[in-house]
Amino acid sequence: MKKKPTKKDIEIVLSNVIQNLEQVNMRLNAIDNIFGAYIKYKKDDKSFQKYIQKQADTVSDDRDN
Repeated sequence: MKKKPTKKDIEIVLSNVIQNLEQVNMRLNAIDNIFGAYIKYKKDDKSFQKYIQKQADTVSDDRDN
């Protein structure tokens, strides 16, 4: 029979989950910054912004239906 997790066990698990989520968030921010820098490097940021806005509008319209 399995024993119930203690309060300390739950705290450790939640702490690990929070740490992992923070690492994922940091990596996503880094990827976002690198991708943004690449777009600016290619001097294509205005047309890319238009493309992203069009895609966001399409997704928004699909959700409304």
